[in-house]
Amino acid sequence: MNEEAKALSESLAHTHEISDYDFWRALKSIEDELYWLERNRRPIPIELVYVRAIVRTARQKRLFLEYDPSPHGTY
Repeated sequence: MNEEAKALSESLAHTHEISDYDFWRALKSIEDELYWLERNRRPIPIELVYVRAIVRTARQKRLFLEYDPSPHGTY
C-alpha cells in the first residue's frame, strides 16, 4: 500500500464520524460489488480494489485501537 493510502486509512481509523458499523457496511458493499462483477465476468476497476484495501486497513486499525489487553486494569 502506498503512503497516500496508508495516511488515508490512518485518518479514517481515527475519525469519530464513522462508526464501526459504517466500516462494516462499506466493506460489505464493496465485497458485494466485486462479487457481482466477477460472477458477470465484468472488468474489476483497480480503484475498487484500492478502496477495499483502504477501508479494510482502516477497520483493522480501528479494531486494534480499541483492543485492551488488560480490560479491568490488571497487569
